[in-house]
Amino acid sequence: MTTHDVTVVGGGPVGLLTALGLAQAGVGVTVLEAATTVVRAPRTMLFHWSIMAELERLGLLAAATSAGLVQRSWTLAVPRTGEELVFDLSVLDDSVEHPFTLHLGQDALSEIALARLSAMSNVRIEWDTSARSFEQDGHGCTVSAVGPAGERDYRSAWVVAADGAHSIIRRQLGLAFPGMTWPERFVATDLDLDLATLGYGPSVARADPMLGALVAQFGEPVPWRYTYAESLTLPDHSIVDRMPAVLRASLPDDVDPQVTAWAAFRMHERVADRFRVGRALLVGDSAHVTNPSSGYGVVGGFFDSALLVETLAAVIHGDVPEDMLDHYSDVRRRVFTEISSPVSSERKQLIFDSHDPVGLEADLEHYRRITGDRDLMRRAMLAERELQSEPLLSKRNMRV
Repeated sequence: MTTHDVTVVGGGPVGLLTALGLAQAGVGVTVLEAATTVVRAPRTMLFHWSIMAELERLGLLAAATSAGLVQRSWTLAVPRTGEELVFDLSVLDDSVEHPFTLHLGQDALSEIALARLSAMSNVRIEWDTSARSFEQDGHGCTVSAVGPAGERDYRSAWVVAADGAHSIIRRQLGLAFPGMTWPERFVATDLDLDLATLGYGPSVARADPMLGALVAQFGEPVPWRYTYAESLTLPDHSIVDRMPAVLRASLPDDVDPQVTAWAAFRMHERVADRFRVGRALLVGDSAHVTNPSSGYGVVGGFFDSALLVETLAAVIHGDVPEDMLDHYSDVRRRVFTEISSPVSSERKQLIFDSHDPVGLEADLEHYRRITGDRDLMRRAMLAERELQSEPLLSKRNMRV
């Protein structure tokens, strides 16, 4: 039996940042991760300006900006009209401390977090350890997991489920995961090709019903990430066979892009009925999933983690009652259902499903007004602050 204050199930970026925040607050943490090491497959690699303050609070920002590429704009490109609508983050210079986005593989961010965690005596990370079952009682939780040494029980006062959309903890709790699945899959490809030489900016969302894509540079000068959508009716076993034709359709005839890594995944809009059941708490993709067109999924996961860390640490230290964790659940679920998912759905349809010329024109006129007026652009970008939740300290007086 391994005992700690909190067991975090899932060692992806959100799980590791949750563990780091709790450990920095003086909480003992055990992280259980089924993979043998940090997962390298192409996934998240664009982090919005709004989470830079949280990375700085955790002591990770300097290392992250050193390892990644700082970007101060992104472009909505419309091949049908030839337009390139530029969203210039310099409009935030007088409003926020870190007016930039960061292009960095989520595996690289995980490694940076692990470097901090390795120096902390109140954190244990168990790799190659898969949670199989979960139980809780009035005093704590028990996660049964299988690792290199066989089956072991991990006992803790609290459990945080950060084990993704297929969360074993969420399923063991009997929580439904209602919502919908989009009829396309996303295919993320890493290219050993400098797309800047072909006229691409470092961060582009290309709105086109046939050639829609998310394009981003995250190395100097390579690699670049090129993400496209294809119908789920196409067989998944032949994705790699179709890949060259999809890429060549967007590139000059004499260019042969080399794919160094790729990953395919379904897109969903789903959310658990609640993010707390007793001593078990859901965070990130375990609690909610949205398509990645806006990047709000990862932002939402980071802000889940921030509020959960503050609230759970205060509960553990006896500063606030346990029912404040219901506040965490209610607030973070509302942010997803009212902001993250609707915005991500609208962005996905604009970029990949813009078959209706009339609807596309209405959407483009909206974005033309924003990019043509720096004050409107500043206000539109600052609206991203709504993804963050008001800190617990402003809600409740803490005992000193």
